[in-house]
Amino acid sequence: MRAMTLLFLCILTCCLPKLARAELMIGGYPPGASSEHPIRQFSATAQGTAPAIRQIGGPTTTLNGPANASYEPVENLIYVSDYWGQAIKVFPAFASGDPAPLRVLNPPLLGQPRASVPMAALDELIVIASNCCIYTFPLHASGTSVNRIRSINWGGGSSSTQLNNPSSLIWLPGTDEVAVVDYDFNAPYAAKVVFHARTSDGSPAPTRVLKSIHTENAAAIAHDPGQHKLYLLTYTTPDNFVFEAQVRVFADTASGTDAPLYIIAGPATQLGYDNPQYPTGIGIDQPLQRLMVAIGANGDPDNNRVVSFALGASGDATPVQVLSGASLSPGTIGAPFAVPVDILFKNGFEN
Repeated sequence: MRAMTLLFLCILTCCLPKLARAELMIGGYPPGASSEHPIRQFSATAQGTAPAIRQIGGPTTTLNGPANASYEPVENLIYVSDYWGQAIKVFPAFASGDPAPLRVLNPPLLGQPRASVPMAALDELIVIASNCCIYTFPLHASGTSVNRIRSINWGGGSSSTQLNNPSSLIWLPGTDEVAVVDYDFNAPYAAKVVFHARTSDGSPAPTRVLKSIHTENAAAIAHDPGQHKLYLLTYTTPDNFVFEAQVRVFADTASGTDAPLYIIAGPATQLGYDNPQYPTGIGIDQPLQRLMVAIGANGDPDNNRVVSFALGASGDATPVQVLSGASLSPGTIGAPFAVPVDILFKNGFEN
């Protein structure tokens, strides 16, 4: 499977020399009864409440709850998992303003998609669908009558697949596995990371499960195929009022009760938060070698925050970037992701 990793990395890196650098983008959930939410991009040098450098949003986009999105570098597209819109919506990566989606994937069985990962080398799109399952669709599919290529079904009480309420999806090209953050069907509802072969179909057993005290309160996961590491976003709390988010970094071969290689945590990280805020996602900016952690406001958009670290950071690390406030989202932010800044889009000059 190492050949798959090399193919993935070649596809990623061959597209980057023509690009100035990557910069953080983020969507989220609309406030109250609002039916619109934008996706915004921020400069790599921005700090605090700095405004976005561009936005994709408005009635023509039909974006409703774009809390998760993925950049696909081969075709320079963004695949948006629109949770409240119950669709995968595809946009040009460098679009701005209020464009219509290039295509919309919205068969009824999709339900509310939590996350999606486009795999151009395989011409497939994997999706967390209906809050229960992992479905695979043709990458370029659109419309309401698209059939799945494969499905990994809800585990239910029998827990054959160990899928219960999955979130935060990744693909590991080296082992050709997909993985999600989830928790057990029965008390004490232990948090875990569940891995399946990408080619699985039906109700197979996982290829492995990472579950122990080290995965307690797992909220989201990211993967660095080059460094062969998993970045698991978790949290601790002494009283359910004051919380400390942490990033537990594992080898991407970890299984069972394996311990993390190291942890990013401590007062200097600025990952502390109060109830009702909560961790909403984690992402990696490969060109800038940054790790991005999102803390969602859950009510007051002034409390939204994205904290970014050097990708090699460990321990009580100081962030390299902290963005905050309603400029990130008019509601509650979702998971951060990175999109390169096109040199042509910038009139030939780096931002």
